[in-house]
Amino acid sequence: MIEDEILIIFQPKNKSIKVPKGTNLIDAADKAGIIIPNICGRSGKCGKCKIKILQEKIPYTLQEEVLLTPEERSYGIHLACQVNAMTNLLVEILTEEKVTTTKFLTYDLANEFEIDNHIRKVFIRLKKPDIKEQLDDIENLKSSISLPTRQISIPLPVLQNLSSFLRKNDFGGTFVFSDNSIINIESGDTTNRLFGLAFDLGTTTIVGSLVNMFTGEILGISARTNPQTKQGADVISRVKYATSEPGGLTKLQAIVIESINEIIEELCNQAEVNFREIYELSLAGNTIMNHLFLGVTPKYIAESPYIPAFRKSQQFTAEELGITIQPRSPVSTLPNISGYVGGDITGFILASDFHKSDKIILGIDIGTNGEIVLGSKDRLLCCSAAAGPAFEGGHITNGMRAMEGAIDKFNIGDDQAFFHVIGETDPRGICGTGLIDVVAELLRVGVINITGKIETPGADSLPSWLQKRIIVGEKNNSFILVQENESNLQKQIILSQRDIRELQLGKGAIAAGIAILCKELGIAINEIDQILIAGAFGSYLNKYNAQTIGLIPAIPAERVKYVGNAASLGAKKFLLSQKIREEADQIINNADYIELSSRPDFQEIFAEKMLFEPSH
Repeated sequence: MIEDEILIIFQPKNKSIKVPKGTNLIDAADKAGIIIPNICGRSGKCGKCKIKILQEKIPYTLQEEVLLTPEERSYGIHLACQVNAMTNLLVEILTEEKVTTTKFLTYDLANEFEIDNHIRKVFIRLKKPDIKEQLDDIENLKSSISLPTRQISIPLPVLQNLSSFLRKNDFGGTFVFSDNSIINIESGDTTNRLFGLAFDLGTTTIVGSLVNMFTGEILGISARTNPQTKQGADVISRVKYATSEPGGLTKLQAIVIESINEIIEELCNQAEVNFREIYELSLAGNTIMNHLFLGVTPKYIAESPYIPAFRKSQQFTAEELGITIQPRSPVSTLPNISGYVGGDITGFILASDFHKSDKIILGIDIGTNGEIVLGSKDRLLCCSAAAGPAFEGGHITNGMRAMEGAIDKFNIGDDQAFFHVIGETDPRGICGTGLIDVVAELLRVGVINITGKIETPGADSLPSWLQKRIIVGEKNNSFILVQENESNLQKQIILSQRDIRELQLGKGAIAAGIAILCKELGIAINEIDQILIAGAFGSYLNKYNAQTIGLIPAIPAERVKYVGNAASLGAKKFLLSQKIREEADQIINNADYIELSSRPDFQEIFAEKMLFEPSH
């Protein structure tokens, strides 16, 4: 082993890695192919990256002293982000995120698509040259396709290969055009094979779809955890990493490109498509994700007045970005509406036809930032509500992402509590949808009141079994969601008063954003004709419980619809149609962005929406 290099072994997977002394355990785990949850971007504030140091005893940092209980410290539990390894270590991984997402819920809002893409294939048979007619190969080609000379361009790599190709293929082949530029030549007649890719580059998940460019048929879908989560669960953490860490921006771009290429390889294997048959890629991401994808600094989006480097669609070649499809294929981002309402919301609007609707539609994409759109064909308003990490399980005592071991559904019966755990395994914590269910149920039975306070046992209205689940503290109470005897892991899972406050902050921000958009549009809540909830979180959200706590407006539940991965569908429509691209440009030019922080009425409305009561 090289001097100043140490060995770290990760159990229970028995994976080992040699790293330089002083390497952070998050980085060491990454090199070993292990993703340790790291919601706060290594600031030591979320407490989600717990690991156990075996055999060795190392000192605790101040952040660890604050976030870890004395009992945890006695067992050798540390926060991975706080450990810079100086000696060989044997580490037990307590929580790991899987890179591959095996299930991703997607709904199509449209079954038919406009197909007028600018990529086309033409089989051309050229004249065979002879000594009498001295026609060069380019002029021969141009005369054979009957187009004016000025309308055709031939990139240098194609030109370099043209003469050899023609003579090897008896002066015939399939020419691939992007507008009027020949981007490739294929042997034989392959005019029936043309494929594209539509990507939703989410903060947490990357979803790719392989599309038949002639029919719009989806030939495969694949999803993976965004590897940038190692640098923080939210975009602001990633902005900080990109702008403060040496080489941070380059690394964030490189790892997301690598993940996209892995998805492409998987899709090609699924559908038996060669990557060189893929001639276009469209990508929908929020504004910061779009910047990181292109390697453009997002620094100034995070600083007032929150100005991005670009809003319009950006187009580069696959070769420039290092994406493994046909090298000269165009790669396009969907346009951004503002610094905090990005191409994913443009895709949402395109997918659901907000901009063409006679009805007033409210669209919500719930996450760390809750993006909200309201309006119809007459006017579109949008805003971004800083909901915080509670919906992703961040800053919650036993919170976690929606992954194996997370409670995602919860309800209270006559004499016991019932819950569902992702992966049908023992519960390890609770994710955002489960948190909403818990609070709605506790409101219903009277364990908490509309201010969010957990009541003290003794109320006659509460059955004794529920009262026994309330832990009375000196300042605040907690509620036991899972008793130790209800899990083979022998782990008690609780909901603290602070957890409820975190949820109130998140739901209050989104509800206030909705209220302000309604106020700006001049409508009452009950005038909303339809609510569309997008994203993976929304797909598993209990709409009745979301209405009970006041997260979404209390309109008739049949008018609330889950639309799943609408950004992917918008990216697909953008991929297939030039007309849709023009509509996307119109959307970003016509949508009015409301900056909530600049509104004098925001704080008052936000305080009102912190209460757990339906919004009418």
